Amino acid sequence: MTTTGPDAGPDAPGLPADLVAEVRGLSGPALAERLTDWIEEGVLAPGTRLPTIEELATAAGLGRSTVAGTWSLLVDRGLVRTRRRGGTFVVGPVAAPGWPRAGRAPEFAGWSSVDLASAHPTTDRLPDLLEAFAHSLREPQTNSLRREAISPALLEAVRGDWPFEAAEWVTVSGAGEATLLTAEAATPPGGAIAVQEPAVSGTIGNLRSVGFDVLGVASDASGPLPDALERALVAGARTVVYQPGGEFSLAGGVTPRRLAELADVIRTHAPDAWVLEEDVLGPLAPVRPLSLGELLPGRVVRVTSFCRAFGLDLRTTVVGGARDVVLGVRRLRSHGILAQSRILQNALAHLLTTQSVGELVADSGRWYAARAADLAAALGRHDVPTAVPPGGLVVWLRAENEDEALAELGARGIVLTPSSRTFVAPPRPAWLRVATPQLPADPERVEELADVLASAARGALLAG
Repeated sequence: MTTTGPDAGPDAPGLPADLVAEVRGLSGPALAERLTDWIEEGVLAPGTRLPTIEELATAAGLGRSTVAGTWSLLVDRGLVRTRRRGGTFVVGPVAAPGWPRAGRAPEFAGWSSVDLASAHPTTDRLPDLLEAFAHSLREPQTNSLRREAISPALLEAVRGDWPFEAAEWVTVSGAGEATLLTAEAATPPGGAIAVQEPAVSGTIGNLRSVGFDVLGVASDASGPLPDALERALVAGARTVVYQPGGEFSLAGGVTPRRLAELADVIRTHAPDAWVLEEDVLGPLAPVRPLSLGELLPGRVVRVTSFCRAFGLDLRTTVVGGARDVVLGVRRLRSHGILAQSRILQNALAHLLTTQSVGELVADSGRWYAARAADLAAALGRHDVPTAVPPGGLVVWLRAENEDEALAELGARGIVLTPSSRTFVAPPRPAWLRVATPQLPADPERVEELADVLASAARGALLAG
């Protein structure tokens, strides 16, 4: 009989005695997961003969039906094979197809087929979710009646990278929902909210849709401007929404010095204000964004989105920070009834802790930055002023008359996000936002797009 590790004792046929001790008394699902892990990790090598149902039940104090169900499940997973009277043998781990994956980019079919508005990647730059969901479905707590605001696996995956000690945690669906619920939990009905401009697309409209008064806070290369924040707080804002990484700003993420200045402004003019940090890139960020969490303990909540790294259908955003606000988010989700799918949470945890997926995400981040740099360089050759924030998701370009520029681009099949979705009061001259993750890595195509964008911007400038 083939075994791995130390020789099995007489009371542990087919398995080393130390492994038998580890499975003693386990439930059926837990036994299946333990054996699956051992096979995938090579503890039980291909060719290992497993004990009979009766042998393992006797040695480990398990019910015969428990062992029989486990053997059947392992056969279904392709991990073991039963040879009738010849016994049950380990086949070996089943390789997940295409894990991780960065597939072939879709063929260019005209600019109307390229999303230049949402700043989301095409599926060819995303990892294959098959293995993540397969792993999640094998979690012993899958379909448990217990509701979890955040699963233990996901909490372990995100806590070490969180920039401050969060008092409470919750998971919700998309980043837009997370920001809106957090703002609602922090702000009295009809209250004022200060929002860094340009904002994450949709944030301003979502806040206004539920009756909040949105006050714009201008920013520069160091982050939100302290005097602009002061004016918003003096005007009554008691919630501050900003992008610590500056991914959709005109310049860059917040600097340590600016963080200290912003903290001083809040302490002076609104020490009871809540701060909401929108971390929209998550693992895609070129550097981890700084935080006000340590400077304003107990007053900060961070919302971290993973959909641009792993895809929209993963639909899990992590919210962590100030206890009262996070608990408020839990209550607001269908009056406290709704909890995020444990399957989605644990799939996200698996993605975050798989090295090959991390390498793919880092490569995708470099890809997006290169596409943004290509477009900015092409526009520069047309003498069009541009701004490229960190992360390379968008390129901004100047145009005097936004309406005319958008109309000209629309006639050519190019749709951009209007500035009314990113500015409280759209500036003049306007900044047009071009999302770059789906740009083809084709110099001729990029030059073609730059020609069209420059023509629209230049025509609008002349018209202005």
